[in-house]
Amino acid sequence: MYDYHTHTAFSDDCDVPMEEMISSAISRGIRELAITDHYDPGYEDPEFPFIPDFDAYHKALLEAEKKYKEQLTIVKGLEIGIMDSQLDECRRAVNAFSYDFIIGSFHCLGKKDLYRYDFSKVDGPQKLEEFYLYVNRCLKEYTDYDIVGHLTIIDRYIGKIYDYSPYMDIIEDTLKTIIYNGKGLEINTSSFKYGTGIWLPREEALKLYRELGGEILTFGSDSHDPKYFRDHFDEAHELAKSLGFRYECTFRSRKPEFHKL
Repeated sequence: MYDYHTHTAFSDDCDVPMEEMISSAISRGIRELAITDHYDPGYEDPEFPFIPDFDAYHKALLEAEKKYKEQLTIVKGLEIGIMDSQLDECRRAVNAFSYDFIIGSFHCLGKKDLYRYDFSKVDGPQKLEEFYLYVNRCLKEYTDYDIVGHLTIIDRYIGKIYDYSPYMDIIEDTLKTIIYNGKGLEINTSSFKYGTGIWLPREEALKLYRELGGEILTFGSDSHDPKYFRDHFDEAHELAKSLGFRYECTFRSRKPEFHKL
């Protein structure tokens, strides 16, 4: 019973205190909870800067780890928003504390926030290609993460479920880079909360990752509210097994541990 992508009030888009998230996780029988609050250096939104109070965040993680150790394992994590102009800052942040687990995610295309971007005014297929080339280029240079979060997140915002065959060569090269660097993917189930009805990453990307030899896999609800803990995880596990995955991973001190699915 693991959930490896969750948020607390240390993320600007979450109002639920860490203590409340943890107590709810305990009541729901979760054995390991990765708290992965947002840090998006360079994110140009004064309302949601996604820069936590790191001193307070680290203190809260250490206190929670000690306080709840008999009830569940707190995995000290961070979700880094990867941006090509901020890679040095990303490296500095993830190495400034003894994290167990780092999610590397893409919430922007360059400095353009995917959430607020008006995709109705652009060529969708061209923007998809631009996005996946951007992800590919960043992950060639930036390796200080453990898994890539919601790899195909642009599907949530672009307004249409496009045929991905024109981009699979780019995605394949990105997956090869991820595998070569000893990193992994998550199956992120937040698509059900947002009503898109498509897995993150897409099933064809997950299938290709496994076919290329990828084995490091976590499952994350991306919960900003405890009611979404482990949302649709049974279906996610069945999907993973149907694609040939044998294990899910947990992390200690940035090292994966494998557990049979």
